[in-house]
Amino acid sequence: MRVEVEPLEGTQVKLEIEVPPEKVETALQEAYKTLRGYVSLPGFRKGRVPLSLIKSRFQDHINSEVIREVVFPAYEDALLSKRLVPLDQPTFEPSLDKIIVVENQSIVFTAIVNVKPTISVPKYDEIETDKSPVDVPREDVEDYINKLRAQSATYDPIEEDRVVQETDCVRIDWLCKLDGEEVENEGGIDVDLDLTTSELNADLKSGIIGMKVGEKKSIPVTIDEDHSDPSIMGKEVVYEMDLHAITTKQLPELDDEFAKDLGYENYTQLHGVIWNNLVEEQRLVQQSKQKQEILEQLIEKTDIEIPEDLVQEYVDQTIQNVHKQLNTENRTAEEAGIDLDNLPEEVRTDVIKQTKQNWIFEEIAENENISVSDDELEWEIRRAAEQMNRDAQKYAELLKSSNRFEDFRTQLQHEKIYQFLIEQSSEKKSLIITG
Repeated sequence: MRVEVEPLEGTQVKLEIEVPPEKVETALQEAYKTLRGYVSLPGFRKGRVPLSLIKSRFQDHINSEVIREVVFPAYEDALLSKRLVPLDQPTFEPSLDKIIVVENQSIVFTAIVNVKPTISVPKYDEIETDKSPVDVPREDVEDYINKLRAQSATYDPIEEDRVVQETDCVRIDWLCKLDGEEVENEGGIDVDLDLTTSELNADLKSGIIGMKVGEKKSIPVTIDEDHSDPSIMGKEVVYEMDLHAITTKQLPELDDEFAKDLGYENYTQLHGVIWNNLVEEQRLVQQSKQKQEILEQLIEKTDIEIPEDLVQEYVDQTIQNVHKQLNTENRTAEEAGIDLDNLPEEVRTDVIKQTKQNWIFEEIAENENISVSDDELEWEIRRAAEQMNRDAQKYAELLKSSNRFEDFRTQLQHEKIYQFLIEQSSEKKSLIITG
């Protein structure tokens, strides 16, 4: 089979394909045989209709059958032989319904299609990332342990009859109201508050100072912009407070008993485990930054063109899916926190970045023979299932039934590629500031 490739504009190519006469003839004879086996005409039994009548009466059907059996496989073989990856459906010239099959003659047709472009990955040592040793100062470990200590504090009511002072702790019932309606998950009963903590809202603290035990008070508060509940973030609310006691905080001693209460053998073990955990957390933070740096440089240093019509098709489909989901949930975009005006551009940016990453990583995986074996995949699925307290076999079946099994393999392969790139990349030069 003859195949010639002509590059067109962008990522398009034109494949000129010639199917040799012997393949055409084989497909024709098979079409004749099949049709003759079930066609019956007046005066002829099934299977006995003369071939000349089959050819004359069913020419269009035979033609379409041969095209189906010959053209599409030839197109697939042409892509495979030229190592081309199609990105969309081809346009055939002439169109398939215009191709006329002639006995003992070849079929010549062209296919125009977008294909994945040839990618030239930069040299790995041209990529720089932070490889400085991960370290956690002892002071950070002490701060973490002190937070655990504060969480284990007890609060003892004072006997003195006086008002709340700014250095006190208090035990209160409270609830929060926005425009007269109670805010869920913003309040509690017999809550111990330390007024000395910097995390307490300044308006709330100011309103509590001066209260007496048994007093009830409504305190207007402007919620901070970094509050965990976005429904009241930055808004004016009212806290209704009921003061039960003024208390003093009692902190446990940092000793072996404290460590045992937290599930450790002694204080030395607690200190060591926490230090190791903080180092591991910092290592994961560094690794996340390394991945981001490496990906940004790979995309910047690799010239890749993605067909605009493919990007637009994905954007349009995503927007349609969002609207369908909103209709299903009977919610507005505003209620769902979706900015429909900016969504198309956000989706466009994401799909371009994701496509470029996938293509670059596919190239690296092929060049460096980086893959994930079935045994590795099975082990990682089992490990993921254990972390979620799920049955490994059922979790694997769920991945398969939801068509996420190979996605899981791809994620693992990407992790391998990132680790390879981190090892091969150059150390980022530190910025030295002199006086």
